Amino acid sequence: MARTSGPMIEVMQATLLVLAGGESRRMGRPKAWLEVGETTLLRWMVERLGPAFSEVVVSFAEPEQLEELVFDRKRASGPLAGIEAGLIAARHEVTFAIACDMPYVTRGVAEMAVAAARGCDAAMPRVDGRAEPVCAAYTRSALPVITAALDGGHRRAADLAARLDVTWLEGLDPEIFRSLNTLEDYERFHDAFAAQR
Repeated sequence: MARTSGPMIEVMQATLLVLAGGESRRMGRPKAWLEVGETTLLRWMVERLGPAFSEVVVSFAEPEQLEELVFDRKRASGPLAGIEAGLIAARHEVTFAIACDMPYVTRGVAEMAVAAARGCDAAMPRVDGRAEPVCAAYTRSALPVITAALDGGHRRAADLAARLDVTWLEGLDPEIFRSLNTLEDYERFHDAFAAQR
């Protein structure tokens, strides 16, 4: 019997959805293509979390950003449109959506969210009373609610929780959910990454 070195990774029958369509106004350039070592932030996120999932989908806002992936049905509608596109494309009942600019989120958080989402519309972290809809697991039952919200002109992903049956993930370290919103945020992350190599 062949032996493999290193720890075995339990692969979840779930979809990883990386949201990479943000406008990046504060950063000044697309976050997905920021350098992380010898790769990009998007590829680094996929390589870091993807092995735990049996399917990986990346959602972009515009076809010009990249070809042959999933694109938002409603343009300029924020991450909610990316979540909708990913749920439509996903082969699995549960999809874990993560913004590509949240590099501190761990595989453990993803696994916890996927497990908690079974039996409800979504499992969402709540940090200091604030929902984290772009780091949450969604089931297919959330799709009609998301589509109706978008068709009704509601674009804020944070307002979504009130319309869904949500299992809240509480007591998690707030640092995990920090986003790379500014050049300073990115430089801090990049310096810490370089120091670990």
